[in-house]
Amino acid sequence: MIKALLTDIDNTILDFNKCELEALKPVLIKYGIPTTEENIKLYSSINLAHWKMLEKKEISREECITLRWTSFFSHFNINVNPKDINELYFNNLKNGGYLIKDAAIFLKEINTLGLPIYAVTNGATIVQKSRLEKSGILKYLKKVYISEKIGLTKPDKAFFDYVLKDINLKNDEVIMLGDSLTSDIAGALNAKIKPIWLDLSNLNIKGDYFIVHSLKEALDVIKKEISVSYTHLTLPT
Repeated sequence: MIKALLTDIDNTILDFNKCELEALKPVLIKYGIPTTEENIKLYSSINLAHWKMLEKKEISREECITLRWTSFFSHFNINVNPKDINELYFNNLKNGGYLIKDAAIFLKEINTLGLPIYAVTNGATIVQKSRLEKSGILKYLKKVYISEKIGLTKPDKAFFDYVLKDINLKNDEVIMLGDSLTSDIAGALNAKIKPIWLDLSNLNIKGDYFIVHSLKEALDVIKKEISVSYTHLTLPT
């Protein structure tokens, strides 16, 4: 029986793409780099690649944070102090409490169903706490587990084992929602937790998980999984 929902934060509940864009622009402007779509995509790809290396334990968290900047600025032959860059970026990033479509209603109805919600994220502690506060959704979350704070990173099974032990539930008593196949879904499968992949890019890669393309669809799956009666709340289209 499903007794709790584990959910990722970035691009599952909060709109990280928008947040990243708003945080990156002042950095580019300060160093005279045009804020073109091409340059923004370049940073995003470099950033994602470094987070993937962190997930695979190929680099440390500190290396992930600093190497992404030296790699990005090397494309423009600019020497920078990556820690200074990251401080500026994080200060901008902390303000991004933007929700993805239907997020507030999704969380509200999950709460209405009596299902506790635990957020699980690989993001930086100072950034995630601030963004969650600004988003106004902390009232829906029973607890937030941040990898930097607990010293474990998704998709490591130990991360999920830590969470399960802390909430005193077994792996078959929770369901995991996330947008990343390599972090959220792989991690849930490693821990033998039933996963729901929020496939916002319509990649439709089949696997041993539910595939949904919106939080409305995710809500329907969760309702079926917990098998409870509910008053349907229609989500806006």
